[in-house]
Amino acid sequence: MTYLVDIEAFHGPLDLLLFLIEKNELNIYDIPIAFITDQYLQYLQVTGDFDLENMGEFLIMATYLLNLKSRLLLPRTEQNRLEDQEEEIDPREELVQKLLDYKRFKEAGEQLQQRELGLIERIYYREVAGEPDRDEELVVDLNALIRAYRSVLRRLPLSEPEEIIPEGDVNVHDKMNEIIAALNENKGSITFTELFRKTSRRREALALFLALLELIRLQKVKAYQNVPWGDIQLEMW
Repeated sequence: MTYLVDIEAFHGPLDLLLFLIEKNELNIYDIPIAFITDQYLQYLQVTGDFDLENMGEFLIMATYLLNLKSRLLLPRTEQNRLEDQEEEIDPREELVQKLLDYKRFKEAGEQLQQRELGLIERIYYREVAGEPDRDEELVVDLNALIRAYRSVLRRLPLSEPEEIIPEGDVNVHDKMNEIIAALNENKGSITFTELFRKTSRRREALALFLALLELIRLQKVKAYQNVPWGDIQLEMW
């Protein structure tokens, strides 16, 4: 049977173990250690020449599984049987608990990511009767504004020729007036991209961004998105 696997697709050895358990439809509370260990080692072998530094955790887990497999496969003496009856501890119990904890945190992380991307319905959102006048507005937070600002910086040169740098700093207050003027010229609404379109220097972009944040803080300008990760719309209050 041919296996194709990219270890980089798994975040860690527990992630790979969960994948193998779900792929083979195994009961996480009753893991067949011999079978799952062979599957795990086979997945590591098909990667070929791998970087030991990046694969260290996977190899540690492989060693742990082999040790667990050997403990379960070794013949049990009468003394061992008596000790097991007294302790009544399944050697797999520690691994099962680790997998259950990891699965719980992984699912919680996925839910938080979906909530951040707006893929989960907000429980505090109340639908109104009838069709709304326009699409639902998503309030823009500081992180969204910073992401938009960084996208502006990516198109600007890292350094500026000395001859085009003004003697004094760019005035943030002047930039606030510039934003208000741009909104008035565009009937009170403009996109973040359009506002920064004529910006050619990083110093100017920073002043314009700080001016926008100040106007939002003063509730003179509001920022929203019609769709998650869409262009930010700026409007006068």
